[in-house]
Amino acid sequence: MMKTACCWECGRTTTDMRLYACSDCGGILMLQYEGVTGPWKDDGQSGLWKYHRLLPDVPEACRLYLGEGATPLVPSRRLAKRLKVGELYFKLEGGNPTGSYKDRIAAIGVSRALAGGRSACIGTTSGNAGAAVAAYAAGAGIPYHLFVLEHMAEAKLAQVLAYGADVRKVKRFGTDPEVGDNVFGRIFEAARLNDWEVMITAFRYNTYAMEGVKTISFELAEQLQAPPTRVYAPAGGAGLYVGIWKGFEELHALGAIPVKPHMTAVQSAGCSNIVRAYEAGGRTPAPGPSTSLISGLQVPNPPDGAIALDIMARGDGSALAVEDEEIWEAQRLLAEEEGIFGEPAAAVSLAGLIRRCREQGGLPDERAVCVITGVGFKDGNRLLDMVAHKHVPMLEVERLDI
Repeated sequence: MMKTACCWECGRTTTDMRLYACSDCGGILMLQYEGVTGPWKDDGQSGLWKYHRLLPDVPEACRLYLGEGATPLVPSRRLAKRLKVGELYFKLEGGNPTGSYKDRIAAIGVSRALAGGRSACIGTTSGNAGAAVAAYAAGAGIPYHLFVLEHMAEAKLAQVLAYGADVRKVKRFGTDPEVGDNVFGRIFEAARLNDWEVMITAFRYNTYAMEGVKTISFELAEQLQAPPTRVYAPAGGAGLYVGIWKGFEELHALGAIPVKPHMTAVQSAGCSNIVRAYEAGGRTPAPGPSTSLISGLQVPNPPDGAIALDIMARGDGSALAVEDEEIWEAQRLLAEEEGIFGEPAAAVSLAGLIRRCREQGGLPDERAVCVITGVGFKDGNRLLDMVAHKHVPMLEVERLDI
């Protein structure tokens, strides 16, 4: 089997796995796996590494494992019937070690940094990526330099700090696209000068680490007897969307699944740059600031947005936007109707499904999967808001009425 990297923009192919961008046009590299024979998984390996044949090469001694992967796929008990959906499942990525799907990316990226002898990792985060990379960097014994949003959720910031990362906040980062571009430029320069690994969770910035995302698709293929007809994925930077699509694309090419599911990217209307471009027939994200209050979806310059729009233009996917209020309502329903506590950015996938069901009067022929990307405890302020209206009485023991 040969592993190569192909430029998404110009099509140039290389076997040089030291490159992080196309040497001709600077475009995004996407890994390809040619001549795969035999089984595509290795049940003798733990976590994501059972799929090592379809992942970047990392020596076994450098493969970090903290318990990531193999997350539950839970069938809906109540909402499927209420929404008139044929089959509905929730992929619970909050079951990963730091509570989000970003652990899949960190496991591959930091393992590769360790194998390559990198002296440190550097990156940005709205919260979950920082916690994931910080945990795996701690496990690898590698320093981690991190720049975060001005209004990062305090619970997420605390989690990052608990793992020992070196953290700095940046004013207007996450709301002003120009500030974001400036931050990225400074990070790349620091990484170049110091030989650090750039751990920004986007194919544009670290295509090798992002290969960890597609293991969600691999697990879904194992967990379901038949592939889903549609997968709803939250979209901030769009790397999750692209990664899940890539996984199904590879499985279909190998003959492991008969058909590919339709991929639906769901964004907050307050940061719907991909949706607005999709609806206008564009191939690059629409410009504009973020006004969304949903942590994790505040990405006004989505680095993988153009790839996501290309996938949609091919007919493999679509995009829709929902209001922040719809996302909070979906979070509430997920908790109260299914017993699943996801953070707001995770519940956006369900909000998208609810919007489609409302518009079409149900989806009786759909086998849907909503990717619940992170556990609800990630956003402590939102948890308090959810229950602020509920009163807990204080009683003397003699007055208990049970």
